Amino acid sequence: MPKLRTLETFLEACRSYSTFALARLQARPTLQRRLSNPPFNTFPATWRPSMRGSAFDSDFPERATKRRRISTSPVRGRSKQAMDNAHPTIQLTPIESTLRTLLLDVAKYIHEKVPESNESNRPETVLRFTGGWVRDKLLGVDSHDIDVGISNMTGYQFGKHLKQYLDIPRNLEQYRQALPNGEKDAVVSLHKIEANPEKSKHLETVTTKIFGLDIDLVNLRKETYSEDSRNPQMEFGTAVEDALRRDATINALFYNLNESRLEDLTQRGLYDMKKKIIRTPMEPYQTFKDDPLRVLRLIRFASRLGYQIESETEAAMQNEDIGVALKLKISKERVWAELDKMLRGPDPRGALHFIDRLGLYHTIFANHQDEVTADTSTWSLAYNALARFLHPNPEDGPELKALTERLRQILVPDATSTYYAWIIAAFAPWCSVPKRAGRDGKNKSFPERAVEVARESLRSDNKTLNLLRDGAAHYEDIIECKSDLFAEKPTTLIGTPAEVRQQVGLRIRSWNKDWKLCVVLAMLQEVMQGRDFTEVIQEYDRFLAYIVEKDLENVCELRPIVNGGDIMKSLDAKKGPWMSKATAMVLEWQLLHPETDEETVLKQLFERRAELGL
Repeated sequence: MPKLRTLETFLEACRSYSTFALARLQARPTLQRRLSNPPFNTFPATWRPSMRGSAFDSDFPERATKRRRISTSPVRGRSKQAMDNAHPTIQLTPIESTLRTLLLDVAKYIHEKVPESNESNRPETVLRFTGGWVRDKLLGVDSHDIDVGISNMTGYQFGKHLKQYLDIPRNLEQYRQALPNGEKDAVVSLHKIEANPEKSKHLETVTTKIFGLDIDLVNLRKETYSEDSRNPQMEFGTAVEDALRRDATINALFYNLNESRLEDLTQRGLYDMKKKIIRTPMEPYQTFKDDPLRVLRLIRFASRLGYQIESETEAAMQNEDIGVALKLKISKERVWAELDKMLRGPDPRGALHFIDRLGLYHTIFANHQDEVTADTSTWSLAYNALARFLHPNPEDGPELKALTERLRQILVPDATSTYYAWIIAAFAPWCSVPKRAGRDGKNKSFPERAVEVARESLRSDNKTLNLLRDGAAHYEDIIECKSDLFAEKPTTLIGTPAEVRQQVGLRIRSWNKDWKLCVVLAMLQEVMQGRDFTEVIQEYDRFLAYIVEKDLENVCELRPIVNGGDIMKSLDAKKGPWMSKATAMVLEWQLLHPETDEETVLKQLFERRAELGL
């Protein structure tokens, strides 16, 4: 009887696969070619990834229907034994191993709670670590975020049983004993996250923290999309359906807890990791049409991992329909979130290069006000220059490297300023476009173009908007100030050395507190205009050296040496509009006379009280 059941199972799998393969071959000629010549190699059974570094460093010698469901077919063309032999192993840490034991014990606990009369109908609960954790594990990257896929119940249902199980006396303690010292944290809380399609939460999940790991519990699912929305209808699905619905093959790898083995149910994930390729599990055009945000996600993963995007996937990304869908179906906040992750990642230049090369700039950085567009023909000069500024080329000489390092320590000394420097590089094409003429509904002049694009297309935060406003408004003045400072015949910085220092200080104050990042934009604009990178670095190094030598680096933080009360008392006047002008006079005097004192300042104000209207 066991052999008969095994045979029946095998025959049923073959029938399912034959139906699936025939339908796909008839519907998609390109898939015919893929199946007849599959783009994957078999990994030798002895091949094992290193857990300290990448396991993949060496090399190996018609659109879909309007509404579709991911296929329920078994994995194509390879037996379970062949898959087991081909896949690398994953070594769990002691904490991960203890988590696995706990989750499987909870599944057993749930199973045993089913009434005896239903014993024959009890489905086995299969648990899997899914997605990013598996990918990162194979790359030797530590991850404290684990998504747990559950085969036959929702994450909320499993989470409630988990809590009940750990509430039983002595249950939690037995798992704590298996943990390394210092890792004795229990479950902090269970938090149910309701379905929220606008935030890409299409199904309720449960998040919890167990033994210091952030855990998401969610059931395996399949997706059905409509033409006008990226928000799918979600249903319980098989492991294959759950793998095929994902954005990239490398994110569709599972670790089966029940069997302690890696699963590559798309049969492309391991190959693509080995070859450093980003591709969609399903046909890319329909994948992106269903959820255009995947275009940006794949760019992010490609730049983060240093992978290349597969050619058919790239072609679909460049399709005009996909660009329109990205504008219409994806919230601006979600686009900004993806861009933000790209620019905070390990290779922002790579991400911007993908956007540039794939022709997506005007889709992401869209102008919703009129027909004006930004010229991106020299944009690559900007983001390549910033990358070189932050990480000098090996062929750069020692002198240029020293200048770059000194300049970098002043302008972008930390991770936060580096991130905003990449923000500036991303918006550099729009920063040189003149703002709209006229006034808005509040009788105010329109903001800078870069600000409008960041606000209307991406819903950027106020910090970003203010930085772009200052940069776009002042980068030309920065270029002029730098050039005039060392010109043989200056046109604006005229006077004694003390007076020139005062004028430079006042101009820096007008550039506002983020003036250093505004200087970065000025440098990038000069490079975009065709100037040589080395010459630009030399000139700005000299400019910043002057600012530091004259003690103007923190001039925006300069405060009046006398307060308002002292000024009113000295001038025998009541507070009024004149006070702001008096304060400006004080600061101008302090910049001209750095060693001044309160008595001298008040005396100067008294002598100039007529200028204040007093």
